Amino acid sequence: MSRSATPARYHPLSVLMHWATALLALVTLGCILVATQFHPAPATRETLLMVHMVSGQTMFLLQLLQLLLFSAFGTPVPDGMDAQQVHVARCLHALLYGTVGFLACSGTLLAVSQAAGTEVLGWRVPLMLTGQGLLALREVHAMAGMGFVVFCGVHALLAIGMHYFGRRATLGKMAVEGELVDYLAAPQTDGGYARIDRPDLNGSA
Repeated sequence: MSRSATPARYHPLSVLMHWATALLALVTLGCILVATQFHPAPATRETLLMVHMVSGQTMFLLQLLQLLLFSAFGTPVPDGMDAQQVHVARCLHALLYGTVGFLACSGTLLAVSQAAGTEVLGWRVPLMLTGQGLLALREVHAMAGMGFVVFCGVHALLAIGMHYFGRRATLGKMAVEGELVDYLAAPQTDGGYARIDRPDLNGSA
């Protein structure tokens, strides 16, 4: 028995995390746009910023878990009309994951810097950045956020284009067939998914 490096479709948990990440990205973007562009009341703005931060960090954690699933069960080869398009798809995925990681780290540093001097459980938050450093990080964070929106848009357009014009059934790879709970209770190898209960059988010939 040999393991395949290219399963037929994404693992159901990975698909679920993908769409959860997309939803969190919309929440994160919506919160920061409302907080910065519509000038809400101070209390509402603080709530929006908190939701923005929590959603962003949750999105980062979900993507880390998704990468662990990719490492354990593999991923299908990205769709493309030729090797160059497949390479572009892989680079775009890398940019998406890298940008989310950078946004999570820079956002955490911004939050800690803005909370400097506040006591949390008897511990005083240290001063990390001040003045120009804080302003520069905020600008870079905002630019990375805009880059992430662009990458997401390109990713979605390429997937839709490949599905409908390239006739590669790209969107079908991101659909969970059947009930996820039923799959977890009784994984099936004939669906092209990986076996959670028997990883030694994944992709067996």
